[in-house]
Amino acid sequence: MATVFAIHANATTQLTISRAVATLAHTELAGRTASALEARRVVATLAPDVVTVDLRLPDGDGITLTQQLRTTRPRLPVLLVGPARHALLERAMAAGVAAYVDRGAGVVEVAAAIRACLAGGVSYSAHTLNAALRHHRAAVLSPREREVYELVRAGLSQAAVAKRLGVGESTVRTYVARVRAKTTGGGDLPQAG
Repeated sequence: MATVFAIHANATTQLTISRAVATLAHTELAGRTASALEARRVVATLAPDVVTVDLRLPDGDGITLTQQLRTTRPRLPVLLVGPARHALLERAMAAGVAAYVDRGAGVVEVAAAIRACLAGGVSYSAHTLNAALRHHRAAVLSPREREVYELVRAGLSQAAVAKRLGVGESTVRTYVARVRAKTTGGGDLPQAG
């Protein structure tokens, strides 16, 4: 029988984890806590097959806790539950998280992530990855896109930007369209006009 230990302060997440584990054959929820301190002690004693962790705990950070748990048990699969943000996803992957699901994930998605952990795989849902990538897009602007973005944000008209950069207005419109596409709607760019 495979065992899962849940470390979650959020009652809704705790319920979702319990329901997800209940859907998996030959798998049981071995225990749960909301404390990082208690989790370190219990995981060392209980030796579960998978641990699920909230990003935020009353006495710690889920990514830091993952690193600590994996120091003593390097092969321990950890499923992290948190918001889908690129920086968090990068930190989680660097810490060795085997699965990452968005806090709003349902029972089916969480069960699939736990199943992947038990099978020795990794699980980053398409929803989580897409949200993280959308959030990260602003950082992947080209130097010229960044320049146009900064000038438009500073209040210059597209005609003024074109004149300053020595390019045509249609070129500036193209850059503005690219920035809008890469920043999910243009972030804080004023509307053209």
